[in-house]
Amino acid sequence: MKIPLLFTAVASLSITALQAEDWPQFLGPRADATSTETGLIKSFPKKGPEILWKANLESGFGGAAVVGDEIYIADRVAQEKDMLLCLSLKDGKEKWRYESSSEGEPSFPGSRSVPTVEQDAVYTLGTFGEVFRINRKTHKADWKIKLKDRYPDAKAPHWGYAQCTLIVGDVLIVMPFGEDTGIAGWDKKTGKELWKSGGIGNTHSSPVVMEFGGEQQVVLLTTGENGGLHSYNPKTGEKLWSSKAYQNQIPITIPIQIDEKRIFASGGYKAGSKMLSVEKSGDSYEVKELWSTKKGTQIHPPLLIEKHLYFLANENANYKGKTRRKKGGLVCYTLDGKEKWSTGNDPFMGRGATLHADGMLIIQDGDTGELRLVNPSSAGFKEMAKANIFDVDLSQRNDLRFWSPLALSNGHLLMRGQKTLVCVKLKK
Repeated sequence: MKIPLLFTAVASLSITALQAEDWPQFLGPRADATSTETGLIKSFPKKGPEILWKANLESGFGGAAVVGDEIYIADRVAQEKDMLLCLSLKDGKEKWRYESSSEGEPSFPGSRSVPTVEQDAVYTLGTFGEVFRINRKTHKADWKIKLKDRYPDAKAPHWGYAQCTLIVGDVLIVMPFGEDTGIAGWDKKTGKELWKSGGIGNTHSSPVVMEFGGEQQVVLLTTGENGGLHSYNPKTGEKLWSSKAYQNQIPITIPIQIDEKRIFASGGYKAGSKMLSVEKSGDSYEVKELWSTKKGTQIHPPLLIEKHLYFLANENANYKGKTRRKKGGLVCYTLDGKEKWSTGNDPFMGRGATLHADGMLIIQDGDTGELRLVNPSSAGFKEMAKANIFDVDLSQRNDLRFWSPLALSNGHLLMRGQKTLVCVKLKK
């Protein structure tokens, strides 16, 4: 099943005049972890796929964005500075960097978000809430604004600011998360505030563009007293609706739009997953639960493929014993809530990232960094290829925190470990 064309167009509005194979933002060109690339390899030789290069990084979780021959990735020197690195897609060598001093460090040190790249600028968010517009020509900041300076009530979420900047037309969506300031829209070129909302709790989840009732809207999942799902008009900041139909104590995963009337929300921390209906009646919206499951994906969003949902149903609770691990792994659900199959502990695959391209699920094991190519079939788990990309000692099976989002551009798959960015060739 494909995302409706209307939604695809909405999700791509902010990324214009870029190449078809680019991966210019969090979750790719359509912000749904899918690629239209074809001609990808479907099996690996015994020695594994060709690794084009490896680049050393500081510890962190920031994923890559790609435009043309340029890779943009957020990095960070603990207790010292945030960095935006521009690397060559061809060989991984550094082209240029932008640095900004930043003291302190959250637990799980390092970078967090994925940059958003447009023709003239790169937008990114630092771990402690500094928002940057970096000029791609001068390599300097057109402007940088610390959320705490503009919004004194701003409060960083538990593990620091991890959201990815979102651009809708000329509006940059940011998230101060204060008692009185929840989400805000800025002029992307000047940084001037256009609108702001009241308090809505906080989150590690990123805002996403959806469309319901013929209205373009920014949807965000938050926690706290005012937590739940919230929707805003991205141009005016008008609140379109809020709902507590799905709640999570630490939201990380983004909700995804299924069609013009449904949202699927999922997460860890025993919040599970819910399919919700979102329908407009008159001037208001009504949100209702359609079905739920105790299984949820803690970090990365589900994928919608041919009327089925696929996700790694792994979270903190699954790591407490082999019995609990058997309830996780990669799962497949119908859109009416029936579980078709689950891999459980064999393979488990941790809290890794997934994307969909050329009829395959491309999965990075969250514990070991292993790369898997999987045939998405409702009939059962069908692994096509597997490789130990990071040369991990697989006998240990420790969670080494390979949690960063993947990126795919022109047959180049970018996989991040804690201190390494690897470029895997997926085209012959």
